[in-house]
Amino acid sequence: MDISVTTPVFGCPVDDLVGIARLAEDSSTHAILSPEVPPYSSLANAHLMSNHTKETKVGTWISNIYLRHSVICAAEAMTIQEASGGRMLLGLGVSHAPVNVALGIDMGDPIESMRTYVNEVRSHLDGSSQRTRLKRQVDPFPIYIAGLTEKTAELAGEIADGLMPYLVTPGHLQKLIESGKKGRESSSIESNLIMTIGLASFISEDLDLALASAKKGLAGYCMLPFYQRVLTLCGYGEIIDRIKGGEKPGDVLTDELVSEVALVGPTSRCKETLSKWEEAGVDMTIITPSPVGKQTPLEIMESIVQVVG
Repeated sequence: MDISVTTPVFGCPVDDLVGIARLAEDSSTHAILSPEVPPYSSLANAHLMSNHTKETKVGTWISNIYLRHSVICAAEAMTIQEASGGRMLLGLGVSHAPVNVALGIDMGDPIESMRTYVNEVRSHLDGSSQRTRLKRQVDPFPIYIAGLTEKTAELAGEIADGLMPYLVTPGHLQKLIESGKKGRESSSIESNLIMTIGLASFISEDLDLALASAKKGLAGYCMLPFYQRVLTLCGYGEIIDRIKGGEKPGDVLTDELVSEVALVGPTSRCKETLSKWEEAGVDMTIITPSPVGKQTPLEIMESIVQVVG
């Protein structure tokens, strides 16, 4: 199982991006990936990190398809692929309604929007698009899509190289794997669908502090409709109902829930969690950094490297 790492979800200074990329390069990290929360750009971050790495793959987790035209996404990704010497990994997603609405974006049908977008990006990459006259000779790179439900997993099987779920349980992952295989049956893509799992990390030798930090750190996600839906599908509907009823997520999230969907606690405990995900059929784990106490982005990355190593 490959292990990749993201930069901080809510962004960080350029100096920290460079430092994190260098730590990834010096470890056994498979890829260093950038999230996208405006005003940070995942593709700009990936390009920056490609300039400070030589072997580690670089890419996005994930780029919001509503923020840039498909031709611009393809163009920027191709430049990163060329500049990095073939190390680009493009992760695409629809983000969340509250984020897009705040930017004046109408998401339409997210499933169909994703299907159209990925197909358009591929057409710009392979030169089959009739909308652009110039063709670029750049080696192909994998396209992953974010998804939490069986329907999205089936779509990934049809059009993508991999699926990027987050905040799901091993049990729910099995459903996504089967749906991905179903989608692959009607796809022209011959390779197997790569199944990833996104895991927030709260790494500390103080387990109680790590658990408390995890409940606080995951609280905001539990207010987003997509994650409320998937956590309900994962068997935590009672907790989500309490949150919808007005209780604070940090007060109702349990040790069991955060430990099942994240890396929480001492290095040894986090290594055991990674082993469980590998047994569940994950091809690549994507660890997202979260602070325990007042950790800096580089300190968090150093803790992750200890788990990865």
